[in-house]
Amino acid sequence: MKRRKSLHDADLKARLERLMGGDLQVDDITKLYVGKRSASHGRASFREIADFVAHPDLRNRGPVTDRIRDMRTTFKPMLDRSIKDETPSLEDLLARSVSNLRMASAEQIERLAGGRKRRQVEKILLSAVGKLRNGAVNALTKDEVRVAISFGDRLIWNPALRAQEVFEDFRHVMEKNGLLQKSDSRKLDSIRPLVILHAIAVMHGTAFDLGDGMTGELQAGFNNSYGCLEVTAILTLDDYPKDVFLKVGLFWTDLLGRDYVEPALIDHPGPWSFAIEILGACIKPIGNIAPNEALPDDIAVINVQSDQRLTVPHNTWEIDAGL
Repeated sequence: MKRRKSLHDADLKARLERLMGGDLQVDDITKLYVGKRSASHGRASFREIADFVAHPDLRNRGPVTDRIRDMRTTFKPMLDRSIKDETPSLEDLLARSVSNLRMASAEQIERLAGGRKRRQVEKILLSAVGKLRNGAVNALTKDEVRVAISFGDRLIWNPALRAQEVFEDFRHVMEKNGLLQKSDSRKLDSIRPLVILHAIAVMHGTAFDLGDGMTGELQAGFNNSYGCLEVTAILTLDDYPKDVFLKVGLFWTDLLGRDYVEPALIDHPGPWSFAIEILGACIKPIGNIAPNEALPDDIAVINVQSDQRLTVPHNTWEIDAGL
């Protein structure tokens, strides 16, 4: 006997069908994320967006906050050298090598490690890091030296989330939970922009706390060279002669801002310091549009922009650190 679908799932399926039928109500997207938050089938971006919906005030764990930590770690040696004129410590370089590996794409790892996969490279790198921390430099193998240099002597950064990943994970979770038949999978393509806009809206304005004194807020906008919508964070870095802000891209999309914001926002690319909402598959401000304030001249701002990732395969970015 076939098991009867629960009323909860029937409600979610009706909402999904309504969306695919062209009635684009962003609240339906929210209900689908919340409804399957605990049944994300290992799709990290789906669970992360659902967690943003469930905790809109503060995030202190998950892929986005992990990426903020890694970006701070990977840029610290370069900033210490360029701003404080200090040689980075061995510990900071080792920490950067591990952060770089976590942020690297599969393609980057294979290219930098002679075709090896992530798990194998991680094993080699952690062995090298352990030996270096214990002062056992002479015990390093050739592979360990090569991997340690490849990931310790460069900057690698990637956004925590990308638009296509968010959409494909959404599709996968709908299928795995029986809300979408595989034969109807392509019908979901029509709501791709709304799924991405929803993710932008629920991330925007959320505060983060890394637990070590670093806090901040996520802000949406399209102030990049491609004019694409994104979500960024500005990290305030201490222990420098001047105030240093590191602007990092955390969610990169391929949606052009001019096509998905109301006319009043065209001349305000952000990052936005006011509330937004999604109406009719379009981003609109709630209340007055507050312009960004100009920063004093004695403040250093480093932009780690998401759009730069488009210059190399798979939306990734890296440069040699020269340390």
